[in-house]
Amino acid sequence: MPRNADTELRDTVISLIAGTLKVPAADIRDSSKLADIAPDSIALFELLVRLEKELGRRVEYEEIAHIETVGDVITYVASLPNDQTAGPPAPETPA
Repeated sequence: MPRNADTELRDTVISLIAGTLKVPAADIRDSSKLADIAPDSIALFELLVRLEKELGRRVEYEEIAHIETVGDVITYVASLPNDQTAGPPAPETPA
């Protein structure tokens, strides 16, 4: 039976969380609080950058303040448009 996109995304996010935060994937649940598994804000930032890079979706850092659990991360990432075909943002030019 083929896996659906939601299951694939969930598994990918959990794998990225496990690899980035050095937590066994088997210990990560949708209800796991990021504050309990991310040792500090730097690790959380590294996770967000890795999610963005690996999934090809732009993370709006201002919008992630409400994210508390792994399930919240999965829901948030699923709601983002896929930017894999887009290049990096253009550098800002001073006015």
